[in-house]
Amino acid sequence: PKQFYSEYVRKGRPCLFKEYGKQQAAYQKWRNETYMRETAGDEIIFAEKQTNNRFAYFTDGAMRVYMPFRDFLDAFKVENRTYHYYYSFSEPPGKLNDDIELPPIMDALFEIEKVTYWHGFGTLTRPHTDAMENMMCVYEGYKNFTIVAPMDRKWIYAGTEGYPDNYSPVEFVEPDYVKYPMFVNARVKMAHIRAGDCLYVPAYYWHQVGSSPSVSIGVATFFSTYH
Repeated sequence: PKQFYSEYVRKGRPCLFKEYGKQQAAYQKWRNETYMRETAGDEIIFAEKQTNNRFAYFTDGAMRVYMPFRDFLDAFKVENRTYHYYYSFSEPPGKLNDDIELPPIMDALFEIEKVTYWHGFGTLTRPHTDAMENMMCVYEGYKNFTIVAPMDRKWIYAGTEGYPDNYSPVEFVEPDYVKYPMFVNARVKMAHIRAGDCLYVPAYYWHQVGSSPSVSIGVATFFSTYH
């Protein structure tokens, strides 16, 4: 923790921890869908529902619906589906919550704020920033984080075109340099998080997250911003 603090937290540098998530029971258990169904299939969840895989609360047509977790798992198997579903912004359903633990290296330095379970199928978020320190651990599939440092905010058109102040209209993954010419000045980096890996994202770092085209499952633990 001391080295991590001095080299990454204090300097506001992202850090990829290879295979760090394999320490958790979630990595071993959640890759088995039968276990997921038997453990939490009857739990009622609050899922994101959208006509495409671009989830954001302010997107046209965005909605949240209550549904059993087993129906959520079945929704991924529907071919040519009209609606896409995404689980986010809350803890894992039911007793699946017992399978996770706080990343020890984060728990040694910060106070926990919230735990959020992320379960989707080929999703791509809108570029945004969070006001908390984050450790994202992936247990199934993978996630690609395309990130931009807070000091480059002036190059990413944050809060324009009707977007909230903590969102950017620029696609970090495939930027339109004609429409957003200043983005060429932004220093863009990408982190590939495989199943079993964890990524530390400092508070206020901009990031756009793409998930594997197959099922992707991860847990983000958010901690109080360092003072």
